[in-house]
Amino acid sequence: MHEKRSHRRQLFRAAAVTAGTAVAAPLLGGVTPAQAAALATTGAIPWVGPAGSGAPFEVNETLGAQAAINAALGTSSRRAVYVAPGSYNLKAPVVLGDRQALIGAGPLVTLLTAAAGFSGAALVVNPWSGTLAGGTRQCVTDIGLDGVNRVANGVNFQMNTEPDLYGPDPAPWLTRVFVTRTTGDGFYLGGTYAGGQREFKLTDCRVEKVGGWAYNFQSSDGFISGCSAQGCAGGGYLLGGGNIKIWGSKAYGIGTAATSAPAFRIDSARATVVGCEAQDTIGNGFEIRAANATLSGCTADSTGRGGTGVDSESAGFYVAASAVNLEGGAFQRANGGAKWIVSTDPGMRCALYLAPGVDFLSVRLVTGAGRPTPFQRLITGTVGAGSSVSVLG
Repeated sequence: MHEKRSHRRQLFRAAAVTAGTAVAAPLLGGVTPAQAAALATTGAIPWVGPAGSGAPFEVNETLGAQAAINAALGTSSRRAVYVAPGSYNLKAPVVLGDRQALIGAGPLVTLLTAAAGFSGAALVVNPWSGTLAGGTRQCVTDIGLDGVNRVANGVNFQMNTEPDLYGPDPAPWLTRVFVTRTTGDGFYLGGTYAGGQREFKLTDCRVEKVGGWAYNFQSSDGFISGCSAQGCAGGGYLLGGGNIKIWGSKAYGIGTAATSAPAFRIDSARATVVGCEAQDTIGNGFEIRAANATLSGCTADSTGRGGTGVDSESAGFYVAASAVNLEGGAFQRANGGAKWIVSTDPGMRCALYLAPGVDFLSVRLVTGAGRPTPFQRLITGTVGAGSSVSVLG
């Protein structure tokens, strides 16, 4: 018994150190990782720990950690589970129901990993359909998800029926979640319900080394801030719903030797993108494919495949929609470009690429002097009669 208590104290001490002892801003309904650890010691919320830890829900490695986590969550609304520091194998998804929260001690401190033979579409899901899919507002914070190239997604939240609580916006929150090595998208938010996971909020997350998009948002009215993507084969951020807002986020090292991929693709009508950066991608920095988009203070740095004949894949900003307001910087720096992916002159060939037929554009871009190889020109394409376009350099 003494050994179990000692192990338990060590786990919570590690969580408190990870989260910091200073008072932090409340997360996800008013709880930080350190506060969650403290609450767990009192029994106020259930917690999960390794075998022998004395946790109310100890992990059985034969069953997989998801069995303990899902048991701790149960089927009741307004439930949270704290997963103590450690690395845990999952054999099936963690399922978050209506108004439930999954809380770790930190994105590299509590790590959920796909075990051999993993069965399911993602490491963390909501019910997708059926009675529980009418619930809303799941929360995930301070946790790492490693797909080990065995599972499609880190997080896959879908809304496929009309929510019967807190309608009409499902509104999940995801904060400080790390996703790596999934075969598909790191995060996927969508569903057949109009707007999918509408009014989602995603902050301070990181995705790296996934086979699809880092972030695939097929949901509307979302808010994304302070996120990053690195080394993702399918692309950085796919903004596929309407009215998405994203700021202060970055993607770099995107694409593969065989396939170009953009850092940001705006398929969302009325999207707003502020202060974001694309760097050293094999593909365009920003692809704007939906009308009424606004991009302000964005930077494209050495983005593109760079070879002759691939201007449409080697632009700082690629515009294929009308009624776009764009302001920012696009430049090819010396020795810039993802040379570790494509060895022969990767990088930007033009600051701005205009697809045929686009018009009613307001564009103000700046590029640097010198513009080393493979840069060719400021603008590729034709400026429409109803447009005001300026690229200085």
